[in-house]
Parts: sequence; structure tokens; C-alpha cells
Amino acid sequence: MALAPTKVRLATHGMAIAQTLLWACLYYSFPATLLTWHQQLAWSIADVSLAFTICLVASALCSPFIGRLIDKGFGPRVLSSSALLGGIALLAVSQVQSLWQFYVAWLVLGCASAGCLYEPCFAFLTRYRGDNAKSAITKVTLYAGFAGTLSFPLCHYLIDLLGWRITSVSLALIVLLIATPLLFISAKLIQGAQSSELRKKKAIAGTQQSSAPNAQLKNAVFWFIALAFSLSALNHTVLVNFLLPSMHALNFSADNAVLVMAMIGPMQVLGRIAMISVDKRLSNTLITMMCFGSLFVAAGLLWQLEQLQHLIWLFVVLQGSAYGVTSILRPVLTKQLLGEQGFGAISGMLAVPYLLASASAPFLGAFAWQLNQQQGIFGLVGLSAGLGFMAMAACCFQHTATANSYQKLTAKPR
Repeated sequence: MALAPTKVRLATHGMAIAQTLLWACLYYSFPATLLTWHQQLAWSIADVSLAFTICLVASALCSPFIGRLIDKGFGPRVLSSSALLGGIALLAVSQVQSLWQFYVAWLVLGCASAGCLYEPCFAFLTRYRGDNAKSAITKVTLYAGFAGTLSFPLCHYLIDLLGWRITSVSLALIVLLIATPLLFISAKLIQGAQSSELRKKKAIAGTQQSSAPNAQLKNAVFWFIALAFSLSALNHTVLVNFLLPSMHALNFSADNAVLVMAMIGPMQVLGRIAMISVDKRLSNTLITMMCFGSLFVAAGLLWQLEQLQHLIWLFVVLQGSAYGVTSILRPVLTKQLLGEQGFGAISGMLAVPYLLASASAPFLGAFAWQLNQQQGIFGLVGLSAGLGFMAMAACCFQHTATANSYQKLTAKPR
């Protein structure tokens, strides 16, 4: 018997809170503590940053396997055990004495992140919430959009008060004692809320599910989706890492530069709220194209900052809101264009280039900075935004052409 809708809504809120805590502790704690590690452990910024790259690469490599486990119905156990592993890895971080130990701890954290952050969470919600998945994913991202806002001041306060090692232990306890059980209970409630019709549908589809992800490798739409969203990840991660030094090079005041960076997260949430208001009137593909167009326009504004510094605020609105909405539309559009069958595995496969693009962003950004400082960064941001827009346009065109061809083939002769 299906659980009451109220319990499902509460479970979705619970999952959203758990995701917020997990993002704050497992992801944003790294940039929040980076300078402290550099100063107190006498490791270079490059050496410390390599740990985060290792984390993202490990997460990318584990994602397809995690997706297949979710397809097989192990969602609650995968999500909670991965969160548990993440908490244990944070405890390990608090005890590191050498750089190789630091790398191993963040390697484990990357594997854990692959099983408990957005990708598996969205795959789980898509599988078990069906047509209501989009609203559930939106709710999760509205909460989790404030993870950075929570993590940075919390980490800085605890580091000043207790030191970074006790801070890592504190974050681990938040993951182990709050986020992990909350994630497990919420996932079990959502999984248990499946209707009998949905169970039957998935049982029938299960016999064909194993071949569905591999079949998508021959689908041009799959590759266009992978390319478009990976370029958006590259675009945004380069900005997160290099917008602050770029503004410094353009003689922005320190206060304004910090405020700009602080506004990116809230703008993502604002974009998601705006999407909710137009969700019923505009198609997912149109909203996605608008987002990629906004990223491209935002990249163009960067070139005007030397003469018109006030345009940075318009840039923040366009960049933050557009990227915030794409995090919702990525799983939603994937389901719409590629189907629900084997979604977890397909989502995991798409996560590989997405996370690898994020992992490569600091290195590509550093190379662009060496070439021509902020102009090099703006060029890389503009190139990734432009190519991303073209890839998404090609994706929509290819899907429309394929759908029209299918309709012609299946149309009954008059």
C-alpha cells in the first residue's frame, strides 16, 4: 500500500536537508579549509588542490557502478553507506600527518561522494518519484543551494575556535550522526511509496535494463547531453576558481569581489525559484536552451568589466541563476530525451565527463591565466559557454529529428 503523500513530502524535505549537510561537509569543506592546510601543514596550494582533483576523478570513475546499483533497487543502502564512508573518511582527514595520507583520505571521499551527492540522489528520485521527480529534485536543490553558505562560515568559525583537525571531526560527526540516518530514513520512505503500478512497470523493464545504458552509447543525443553539461561544468568551475583573482587584476575592491563570490550561491537558488514560476508554461528543452544562452551572454559581459565594472552584478545574476537551473534540468532532460529505463546507469555514465570536466578546470584555468591572465580566463569561459550552447542546440535538434522520423515510420497509412 502506498504511503501517504504527506510522508513522501516530508521524506523529500529530509533528503534535501541531508544533501545540504553532505555538500557542506564532504564538498565545500575542502575550499573552506584549503588555505589552512596550506599554512599549517606547509604544503603548497598546488599540492593541496591535487587532493580535490583526485576526489573528483574517483567520484567520476565510481559513478557508473553506483548508478547500476540504484537501478537494481539498492538506493537507500547505497546512499546511506556512501554517506557513512564519507564521514569515516573525514575522520581520517583529521588524523593525516603526510601528503600521501591526505590524498588517500580524499580518494576515499571521492568514492563516497559518488554514492551520496547529487548524481545518485537525483537518479534515485527519478526512479521512485516518477512524474513528480522534477519537483522533488527542485526541492532538494533549493535546500542544497545554501550548502556553501553554511559550510564556509561554519568551517572558519570552528577552525578559529578549535583548529582544523577538530573541525574535520565535527564535520564527520554531522555526517555520521545526522546526515546518514536522515538520508537512509528518507530514502526508505520514498522507496516504499511506490505504487503497485510503478512496481509492475519497473519489474517488466528490469529484464531489458541491463542493455539500455550501453545502447545509449550509439545515440547522438547522449553524447550531445554529455558534451553540453560537461562544458557547463568546466565553465562554472573555472569561474569559481579564477573569478576572484580576475577581479583583483581588474582593480575591483576586495569587499566587492568577496560579495560577488558570495552572491553566486543565492543566485542559483533564485534561478531555481524563477524556474518553478515558469515551469508549467515553458518546455524543459526551451528552459535549458535559455540557461545555456544566459551562460554565453554572461561570458560576454566579462570582457566589458574593464570599462564597466558595474556589469559584474548582471553577470552574477545571469551566471548564477542559469547554472543553478541546469543542475535541475540535467537529470530531468536526460530522462525526457533518453528515457527512464536504466536511468541510474545512464546518469552515472553522464557523470563521468561532467566530473572530469570539473576536475580539469583548475588546470585549464591555470594554463589560461599563464597565457593572458584574466583575458585568458574570460576566453576559456566564453569558449566553453559557446560550445556548450551549440552542443545543447544540436542535442535538441537531433532529438526532434529522431522523434519526427520515428513518427513517420510508425504512422498508419491513410
